[in-house]
Amino acid sequence: MKLLKIHFAQALLIACAFIVLPSIIHAQPLPNSEETLSVESQSISIAVPSEFGLSGGHLQGVQLFNGTLIVSGSSKDVAYLAIFQLLVGEFKFLGIKKLAKAPFNHAGGFQVAENWLAVGIEDPVGKRESMIQFIDVSSFNTISAPPAYTLKRKGEAKRSTAGAVALLKRNGHFLLAVGSWDSTVIDFYTSNHTDPYAEDFGFEPWTSWDSREAIRKNWTDKDYNSYQSLQLTEDSTGVYITGFARTGNANEADVFLLNTDADPYSLLQKVATYSVQCRGDVTFRNGAGLSDFHALPSIVAVGHQLTPNTNIQIFPIKKD
Repeated sequence: MKLLKIHFAQALLIACAFIVLPSIIHAQPLPNSEETLSVESQSISIAVPSEFGLSGGHLQGVQLFNGTLIVSGSSKDVAYLAIFQLLVGEFKFLGIKKLAKAPFNHAGGFQVAENWLAVGIEDPVGKRESMIQFIDVSSFNTISAPPAYTLKRKGEAKRSTAGAVALLKRNGHFLLAVGSWDSTVIDFYTSNHTDPYAEDFGFEPWTSWDSREAIRKNWTDKDYNSYQSLQLTEDSTGVYITGFARTGNANEADVFLLNTDADPYSLLQKVATYSVQCRGDVTFRNGAGLSDFHALPSIVAVGHQLTPNTNIQIFPIKKD
């Protein structure tokens, strides 16, 4: 593990001159019927040195913003983030940030909201404990620092895990969504303000939504999947949560409107489903997310493994 830290530190010094600060994620593009996923996607394979291979586990989540690519992963010993940067037209591997040791060796789907990354780390064996770390991604120095804030969860098996985490910065607070095992239940939290560095910063539970008890009368279809990644977004039409899942041979993004004034049974209303064709080892089972790439709102999906190559696929979203 010492080798990883040395390599990461050296890479940070090289990359600092090139870093571009993350921007606000594009407003939810999917519910608008005038916009569709482009049928053409871009596949990218990024070489990663073999000495950074971690035994067991696989890649779990992905976010891409302004040339910075971050993937989350699980392994036998540690949960981690792998950092890449777009330099001179190509993504370069910079290094690995260790998040936690076993039994918390499973980092799941995650989201970046402005300069804050929220990632869930869970015990995949006991399935009774998890934590959500908040990491400042405004510079490589802050990325490599300890998390600014950690939210801990503990309780019933499969109920207190955190395999999919979504984060949205709103006026005066963060909205946090945490998916339990298979995202069967989604717990929502709100923060008291928007500075995780502050001593008084914290989250309070807002509400929970259980897919097994949901009223699906007004859904576009009645299906609810095992979502590897969740993403929160907001635009003039409302707040949305998008779930990314691999179902059979399909890679589906299911979009739900968050009815904030509704009862817990009607909190989420499914409004759209989109499918894309992934190639190679890239699937929504390994993680996917909304992003901007070359000024286009996009979906990015990641492959199964970190080494010898990390594969991603980018799906631009464009108007018809």
